[in-house]
Amino acid sequence: SSCMDFRRTMEIIDNFLNVTDFNNIKDKVINWHFSWFYQQNVSAEDEENEPRSLYFTHMFYDKNTINSDHFYVLEPVLKKINSKALIRVKGNCYPRSDKIVYHKPHTDYKYEHKGLILSLNDCNGYTVIGDKKIESKANRALFFNPSVEHNSTNCTDEKARFNINFNYF
Repeated sequence: SSCMDFRRTMEIIDNFLNVTDFNNIKDKVINWHFSWFYQQNVSAEDEENEPRSLYFTHMFYDKNTINSDHFYVLEPVLKKINSKALIRVKGNCYPRSDKIVYHKPHTDYKYEHKGLILSLNDCNGYTVIGDKKIESKANRALFFNPSVEHNSTNCTDEKARFNINFNYF
């Protein structure tokens, strides 16, 4: 059919933002005085004390509320995705380990909506959607439907894997 099935489509755009806008975001987020909050598990599906499924998050936006003094730095992304309504915007920091850790497959929300993962650094970590592995490359935008099962990994070649996850309509 001529109508693309949004649930199965994904789009990868490299060099998503202009260099200045991207560096403003990256330099703000990958910074020693940026607030990261410890999370015991990457997904609700992870077992209670599953080793190395820990990560750190920064909630820019959640429950119809701006939740971060740094939300404004994301304006170039928000303008570009032209969202009708934000659901959540969350920064993720996955610390490195000796082996790549696959986090359990999960959905962000059960209902149909749009998603964007903006990678902030190059590393050997990635996102898995179905049988596709999308590598982390700085300034790469991965558009997908987060109500479809997907999972993340950490990395082994950098101190951490950093990205920002946008859920929206």
